[in-house]
Amino acid sequence: MICRKDAYHECYSIVSPVYKCVFSINVSVEIPVNVWLVKDGEGVYVIDTGVESHVDEQIKAAESLGKPKAILLTHGHSDHIKGAGEWLKAYDLPIYAHEVELPFINGEKPYPNKQAPEQNAVAGIVKPLTDEILATLPVSSYLTPGHAPRHVVYYHEEDKVLMTGDPFITSREDLHLPIRKFSIDMNENIDSGAIVDDLKPALISSSHGEEVKYHEDLYKKYVLRYRD
Repeated sequence: MICRKDAYHECYSIVSPVYKCVFSINVSVEIPVNVWLVKDGEGVYVIDTGVESHVDEQIKAAESLGKPKAILLTHGHSDHIKGAGEWLKAYDLPIYAHEVELPFINGEKPYPNKQAPEQNAVAGIVKPLTDEILATLPVSSYLTPGHAPRHVVYYHEEDKVLMTGDPFITSREDLHLPIRKFSIDMNENIDSGAIVDDLKPALISSSHGEEVKYHEDLYKKYVLRYRD
């Protein structure tokens, strides 16, 4: 059963055992920022972390579900990773991202569309998301580059929930472009969105928007509207 709430700073089940925590940041305008908690037996996996001020609420929600086990990152942009350092003050958790994202996360080089490297509290700590690690997780991962060099999405196959990060922003009816200045190759990003047709999830949950139900015209409309 899907439960919807519109208030920021709440964590709730979108479909058991996948929970979403809804926050916001202000960058000239208020932007929703979503992170996910996936319950797996007695363990809880955190997908993205928002920024530092979002973490207390995440920890309370995670602890109500079970024992936090690991943090999984879609990519290394600040609104997805800044909260990770706060998590580590409370729990000694491994943090995983795609291996090619690590030089950007570690501040060794800037993202291609930025002049300065990212600064975050977990530089040098994040580990590569290997096949061996993925085999232990309650979600699968798929490569979706374009917004970031090796952006990934996570899929909870049992309940057919796709947690997408930033290949698109979602409304209840449609897919929309992520913010262009934060994306390194918009056409590649749009092409990566084809993952929704490959997987045909029941529900798509993005980092910045509402849940949208999959249908066969959803991605076609996105491509027609935005692809150069």
